[in-house]
Parts: sequence; structure tokens; C-alpha cells
Amino acid sequence: MTVPIEDVWSAAELVAFGLRTGARPTDGNTYGQLLERYRTNTAFRDAVDTVAGGLGLVVLGAPARTGLVLSTQPGSVFALRMADLRGGSMSADDKLIAGLVVLGIAAYAFPHDVDLDTTDVKIVEVAALDRFVRDAADRVLALTGDPDTVDGQARRAAEVYRRTAAFKPKDRLPGPARGCTQFAVLEVLGWLVERGAARQVPQMGAGSFQLTDRFRLLVADVAGGEALEALRSVRRTATAPGPAASDAVSATGGSTVEGV
Repeated sequence: MTVPIEDVWSAAELVAFGLRTGARPTDGNTYGQLLERYRTNTAFRDAVDTVAGGLGLVVLGAPARTGLVLSTQPGSVFALRMADLRGGSMSADDKLIAGLVVLGIAAYAFPHDVDLDTTDVKIVEVAALDRFVRDAADRVLALTGDPDTVDGQARRAAEVYRRTAAFKPKDRLPGPARGCTQFAVLEVLGWLVERGAARQVPQMGAGSFQLTDRFRLLVADVAGGEALEALRSVRRTATAPGPAASDAVSATGGSTVEGV
């Protein structure tokens, strides 16, 4: 079937919106109209998926409130890399810590597979995230395997994380200073904000962030790996019913926080 050139143009326009992490679809703007067309018109959806595929992208979903969620194929020029943090000026240890923090956020917010299928609002907080990753380090250190694998790198990251101070104060300013793990957590969350995978919720505290559906769908698309599963198992234990349950992450549901 021949696709009208106008539809190809519109499909490319929708993919472009999906790449603009600050763009938000509404009923009255072009992004919202194209997104609704993607959700309801099979032929147009196929055209969008084809355009995305040609650019090395994969459409993971199209939540009405978040917009088109895209992931990258291997080698895509749009691939996100931890080296993008600080303009590529991070040390090897900083990169390891940042990678472990990303895994920690995923495990912290989505400890069960079923969590990846819900749109409950997830609120995370810097100090609690840092405490979770630090507490879970022993489980990651127990992993075996080649040092060059993802799990091997996570094991090395856990070693670095444990010997790095949790908090260093800034001079005459609030918040953590560079060189501590709370700064690393805050930096990674800021990186996710820039990519539309999180947003700050200052009304709940300076270090509080809301994860968006974009982050949830990206986590669901990532192969599990033993390191992620080790972190998730710690989180599941911490949040099991009983007096030892943790408050590490909130599923606010009816909260007044802006929905994802």
C-alpha cells in the first residue's frame, strides 16, 4: 500500500516531537493531535514505526500524558550514553557510580514486574535513593562473572560506591557537593529530567523527583541482568508487609503531583 507523502511528513513530525523531551502533547496542539492519530489509526501507526525504525529508533509506547516514548537500536546516533553527563568529563569511577545509580532508580521504583505495567506516580528522593543503593551494595558485590560484562561493571561500581562518602556539604550552600554519592544521585536524576524521564517536584522537598512513563517504558525495554535483579530483590524485601517495611518510594496515586 502506498503511503501518502503527507502521512510520511506527519509521521516524521511525530517522531521529532518524541525526540524533544520537553514537548508535551495536549488536546489542542499538533503533538497531541498526531499522538491521538497514532493511537487510533493503524496505517498511520505503521508509518510512524517505519520512520522511527529508519532512524535507528523503536517506539516503546504512546501514553497520552507523556507522548511518544522512543528507545534506540544498537549504533543509533540518538543513543543515550552516561558519557553525556558533564559533557563527557566524568572520571571512570564517576561513570561506574552513575551507571549503578540508574540501575538503583529502576529497582527502587519498580521492584516487581507488575510495577512496569502500572501508571502509578512514583516519587523518589535523593537521600533515600542513596541509602537504598548503599544498603544493596553487598548483594551486587556477591555477583560473579566476567569483569567486562554489565554485571561485572556493576560489581566494580558497588565497590567504588561503598568507599565514596554519602554526603559532603557545599560551602555556604544547601545540597551535596561533588565527590559524594548523593551528588551522583542528584546528577543522574537531573540527567533524567533533561530527557523527559523525570521531573522535579519541589513542593515535596528539594531532593524529590517524579519518574515519568518515559522512564518506566525505558526500564521495561531493558534486559534484566543479574545486577538489576539483585537490587530489585533487596527492594522487594525492604517493602514487604511488616514492621521493617521501607518508605523508599511512593506510589502516590491520587496525589496532587502532576501526573505522568
